Amino acid sequence: MDHRLRDGLDAPVSRTSYPLNRLLTAIARTHGLRDGVSDEEMAGHDLTDAERAALRQGDTGRLYELGANPYLIRRVFRRRFTI
Repeated sequence: MDHRLRDGLDAPVSRTSYPLNRLLTAIARTHGLRDGVSDEEMAGHDLTDAERAALRQGDTGRLYELGANPYLIRRVFRRRFTI
């Protein structure tokens, strides 16, 4: 449990999306560079419409807001980040 919830603090708690992170993990394991995710790759995953749109567009900021793990975002959409 997040300590902010446990301790009753009035601090923002980031949300996570298990289906979104599960899909990103599967894609990250292929070690491919992506600009977006296809509908075929999203098939069978319980994603919201907003998550599907962000994945198609490769919108890294929106994916983060929707609860995607930043490490997975970076692994899947490496081309969008300069080193």
